[in-house]
Amino acid sequence: MRGQILVFNEQKEVGAIATDDGRRLLFHVKDWRDVVPPERGMAVSFMLDADGRARQVQLALPDAAAAPAPVPPSAPPLAQRPKRKPVITLLALFLGIFGAHRFYMGAWGWGLVQLLGVPMVIGMMFAVLPPLGGLLYFAAVVFIVVESIRYIWMSDAEFDTKVRAYQTTRPGPFSFFW
Repeated sequence: MRGQILVFNEQKEVGAIATDDGRRLLFHVKDWRDVVPPERGMAVSFMLDADGRARQVQLALPDAAAAPAPVPPSAPPLAQRPKRKPVITLLALFLGIFGAHRFYMGAWGWGLVQLLGVPMVIGMMFAVLPPLGGLLYFAAVVFIVVESIRYIWMSDAEFDTKVRAYQTTRPGPFSFFW
């Protein structure tokens, strides 16, 4: 049979397919037979079992006679490009003290604070009270290292979910991605 993926929940590892004849069927991630992870709007082919669940779900080969299945109109367009975990991790590790990872995630307000404010405050503290300036510098470095380690240990699926949630809330210049 053929259909189109209506929704796929990564946490629950379950998705729903709308068939060409209007039925709605569920499938589990263990029944997915393709290399590419399932996403909303994909045209799929599958086998139907006795319980009414889709089995052996995979991307459908294009049908020469039929046009590609349209994505439902309720699907919101991506306003921002999806962010990549290796990029934000490397930016936080190497340029984190300057707020590069904040600019990358769209929080340019915190990026400017980190780019301009942190070195200025630490520099003034070094001039007035060197031990306090050194302590502030150490605290800033520890904060960036902790953030970088958080990005490294976060799974790819968790990162993608958090980025989607972060981007759908229309983050402002002072939003915080954690």
